[in-house]
Amino acid sequence: MSFSLSAVARCAVPVVVVLAGSTPLGSSISAWAESGTVVPMRSILRACDFSPIPDGASADSATASAVIHSSGGSATADIHFAEPGAPNAHYDVALIQAPRASTAPCDGPGPGVAVGSLNTDGAGIANATVSDSLRSGTTGVWVFIRRASPYSQSPAEFYTSDFPAKV
Repeated sequence: MSFSLSAVARCAVPVVVVLAGSTPLGSSISAWAESGTVVPMRSILRACDFSPIPDGASADSATASAVIHSSGGSATADIHFAEPGAPNAHYDVALIQAPRASTAPCDGPGPGVAVGSLNTDGAGIANATVSDSLRSGTTGVWVFIRRASPYSQSPAEFYTSDFPAKV
């Protein structure tokens, strides 16, 4: 059975139920996810060293996750995002290598940070892939999704990995 990544994102909530069952679709999704580390994401603002920033408030209405793969000296994040109330919205995405100093920049491309874009469709669904070559000493990678605020330097909305995936 074949399926598109956008179809997987549309069933992000039922996936937990489907994987527990014995349906053919559950087997396909399970095999796809087993090729990497499934990393859920929540609305937690983080510094570049992955430490939480306590005063960040976000419009956390989306469901986001990533499947992190590492192979041959590179890491890839397949990001799945769904926010039904945000059709045709743009988000910036960063794949950040850890460990990283809190003073090191991570909001643009540079050593240890790969960036990309996530643009939702008319239903608020989006998928993106971001890859980077691993630097010496990298032990994990994490994903940061943010939507810029027109009124502040702080993001209007943000989602970060619950944990850095080991690479």
